[in-house]
Amino acid sequence: MTNFFAYGKTTLAAALVLGAAAFAAPASAQVLGLGTTKGGATAQISTALAQVIALNSDLQVIPQVSANSSQYIPQVDSGKLEMAIANYPQTYFAVTGTGMSSQPSENLRLVATLFPFKIALVAAEADGIKSYADIKGHNVPRYAENSLGDFIVQAALAAGGLTYDDVTSVPVANFPQQYEAFKDKRIDVSIATIGSQAGFDLEASRGDIQFLPVPESGLAGVQKFLPGAYLEDVPADDVLPGLDEATTIIAYDYLLFANAGVSDEIISKVTEAIYNGTEFLKGTGPLWNEFNPETIGKKGDIAYHPGAIAFFDKAGVPH
Repeated sequence: MTNFFAYGKTTLAAALVLGAAAFAAPASAQVLGLGTTKGGATAQISTALAQVIALNSDLQVIPQVSANSSQYIPQVDSGKLEMAIANYPQTYFAVTGTGMSSQPSENLRLVATLFPFKIALVAAEADGIKSYADIKGHNVPRYAENSLGDFIVQAALAAGGLTYDDVTSVPVANFPQQYEAFKDKRIDVSIATIGSQAGFDLEASRGDIQFLPVPESGLAGVQKFLPGAYLEDVPADDVLPGLDEATTIIAYDYLLFANAGVSDEIISKVTEAIYNGTEFLKGTGPLWNEFNPETIGKKGDIAYHPGAIAFFDKAGVPH
């Protein structure tokens, strides 16, 4: 309980810093919009980024909340928003016009690869679900077709050799609704992220929860629905929910991206602010535990913004 409140105080302190920075910023400061969602890990990440960029540059970043990333990604592509954050699979789908996206978003450019986003299904330990195969016959969340939640659930089921035909689907509209359904015991498993506030809330409601271990044999099935995903071993942790036992989870990188038309100078400032903000970012919560400034230029199948590349070259960051 002590650690939970300590985490809450850290988040509150960070929010107060953001408020102070925004209040103190000069009226002439360049203001950038940052696409994000309400609540959950994405909201936590966007708040931390807005804070660190305001503290380490002459820029202001204002999170612009949408119901989901499929709403704000087109806004970045069209130039109505300067930047946004999303996971690698979803950004890849957007850039290539596959999976969740019906047409390519050709104007998206990466600014920084932030950290591994660790995600899996959790179950209440009291329910006796120990593996993905054990989910067979149980109630699972069913998101709208081709939504992020839909792809994650299908990837998780595939890890256990299952499909929707092997479970009972319970419709949910979004992640907050899914969390409420798990708390109310209408579903037996829930998507959760290691280190997110939602994990603490789920455990407070249902008692001890545990992330289900993804078998190595299930990786190919996972990648079918989540391109760029990989597996990561996570040790037991007596502070973070869902880690009473060591486990293997799904990981994919979380990305900050921008419209290609945003000036190189601005993007270089943003990238530099993030690069120099390691201590602050890690202090905002456990989601940032694995942030490494030397890997913000990690190679992938999505192009970086020229402004980001200019900073990588100046700082000697591999890309």
